[in-house]
Amino acid sequence: MEDKNAKQKDFWSGKGGDYWVEKQSEMDIMLNPLGEKALAKLDLKSNSEVLDIGCGCGATTLEIAKKVSEGTVTGLDISVPMLGKAESEASIQGIANVDFKVIDVQVDQLASEKYDYVYSRFGVMFFDDPYEAFKNIFSSIKEGGELSFVCWQDPSLNPWQSLSVQVIRGYLDMPSPPPRSPGPFAFHEKDYVKEILEQSGFSNISFDDNQEDITMFSGKSLQEASEDYLAINPVVTEMLKDSPDDLKAEIVESLKEAFSEFYKGDGLVFPSATWVVSASK
Repeated sequence: MEDKNAKQKDFWSGKGGDYWVEKQSEMDIMLNPLGEKALAKLDLKSNSEVLDIGCGCGATTLEIAKKVSEGTVTGLDISVPMLGKAESEASIQGIANVDFKVIDVQVDQLASEKYDYVYSRFGVMFFDDPYEAFKNIFSSIKEGGELSFVCWQDPSLNPWQSLSVQVIRGYLDMPSPPPRSPGPFAFHEKDYVKEILEQSGFSNISFDDNQEDITMFSGKSLQEASEDYLAINPVVTEMLKDSPDDLKAEIVESLKEAFSEFYKGDGLVFPSATWVVSASK
């Protein structure tokens, strides 16, 4: 039987994780403003115990750690290279009240009733079984504790994804993922997310519809941004790994054409739509 979340672990601890380590600052510029909306939902105290799920290279964990100077923040991820970067960054910044662990929230045991708050910036949409994962998350929160996370709405409202997929499908037989399968858009249906949270035991569930512009590949030329785009999608990366360079170059040219209207001289500026989801125990 295949290990649960095996494909996700392979990607995020392989080339995918390496790529995000390399491009961390650009990714944080894109995602930070969206993550801040979810963080603002939590009434953090200086002595709070906080869990950051899918913390990646640790930018969110370190930001929270500064807010809870007398508490601790535990950052979890399945990506070994990204957590290595997170630990290095914590050391450079002299932040000691953090703890980073390679843990799969769906499968591995979490500490029971340990955390006042659980937070995630786009880190909870990649579980093979989200019901199992969120029951685990629920059990790790203290009575009266709170959960807040941000996730993407429908791809059609996020042209950074839908436009590129349309272009790439002109060259590759790119499969449509099964509905609700692990991936960036697994949680785009509000009712589905609500059902997962309710079945896991959460109450006071709310959704904020957040729409704002995001900057992808800040500081990059249109050529560089289009090349980088091909590297952040695990499906495309896998499909192109044995492809000739001239095919990749052709796809990049088509992406440049599609992206040109969003190029503002400093990376790509796209409209985006996310859900800011909060709940309590």
